[in-house]
Amino acid sequence: MLRKISYLAAAGFLVMLSGCKTEEDFRKERIEKAKRDFDKIKKRTVTPGTKFTIDQCIEIALKQNLDLEVYKLKQSVAEEKRTAEMLGMLPDLYITNDATSRSGEPGSSSESIKTGTQSLEPSKSSQKTENHFKVELALSTVDFGLAFFNSMQAEDRVLLQKQQERRAAQNLTLDVVRAYYRVAAAQDAIVTTETLIDKCHNIEAVFKDLASKGVVSPMRLLDERKRFIRLEKRLMAYRRSYNNACIELRALMGYLPINDIKVDTTGLKELQVYKVPPIEVIEKVSLVARPELYQLDIQADITLFEARKAIVMMLPNVRIFADFTNSSNKFLYTQSWWEIGIRAAYNLLKLPQQIAKYQSLHKEIDEISQRTMALSLGVLSQVRIARANVMEVRER
Repeated sequence: MLRKISYLAAAGFLVMLSGCKTEEDFRKERIEKAKRDFDKIKKRTVTPGTKFTIDQCIEIALKQNLDLEVYKLKQSVAEEKRTAEMLGMLPDLYITNDATSRSGEPGSSSESIKTGTQSLEPSKSSQKTENHFKVELALSTVDFGLAFFNSMQAEDRVLLQKQQERRAAQNLTLDVVRAYYRVAAAQDAIVTTETLIDKCHNIEAVFKDLASKGVVSPMRLLDERKRFIRLEKRLMAYRRSYNNACIELRALMGYLPINDIKVDTTGLKELQVYKVPPIEVIEKVSLVARPELYQLDIQADITLFEARKAIVMMLPNVRIFADFTNSSNKFLYTQSWWEIGIRAAYNLLKLPQQIAKYQSLHKEIDEISQRTMALSLGVLSQVRIARANVMEVRER
């Protein structure tokens, strides 16, 4: 018997050790994941000859960008947690079945306190083998209150994730627009520069002819050669800038990051001047629509619910229960019965802790309010600076 128990313990110990990974295991796992991820990324290609507009780039990026997908998954996780917290308001339901057996008879005798002699012969009120089946339904007022406020916080966290995803989408759109116009500008500059160089492909022959005829001075020829060399260097810089911008744009759009993408450059031909609304209107819109301000408002609401949970913890815990019990003990007068009751408990020594926690949470709400005011001031500054830049560019 002891040998069998030792074998079982050794087997359990080996199972526990099998769950531990070494550095080599993680390295092999990383190699496998890298190969799998690389194969997936290689399939994200662009159809050859496709010329993208700015609207197409933004639409594709919002659909395929991996960073934005992470925010969408975070929102799904928050929604599942919200469901779990709502289910936490359900009462506790326990179903237990106890089967016990003993070697000796569960009998007992009694002894007189005054005389010390045995007053009753040994007897038993239970069997050697018994089975107890019990169903208990219980509801704790404190647990229910905490679960209710947890569900409210989970709902706010879902809204918080939505605002974070919204802000990520805005940042992604801005990055795509910047990368798009860098690609468009470099692409147009390359075409223009190559055209100029093609027109001057016989520049050396022209220089030699002018020098032999004495039409221009040697210094003038030297300046013209330097200008042509600078034009070739500029073309190399345009190509390098184009390659970098293409890689960035493709990565933002969720494609394989290589320097191969064509965009529509017709928007660079004409200057598009838009009418800018008054600064007061832009400031009011920014304070209403910025996701960062929404996030702070939601965070303040989550902290407020945390303070209410601290108030709930100050209350006595009242537990209401009802259970059904069935016993196989034949000596019991009633083998099945229902029981309904209520229990109340109050931990007085924990009350100062909850009061201090409540006060600290209210201080945290005030801190979030000040952060909101500071961020609002920063947003107004950004709006004014951005509008001033737009007006300056339009005047230029």
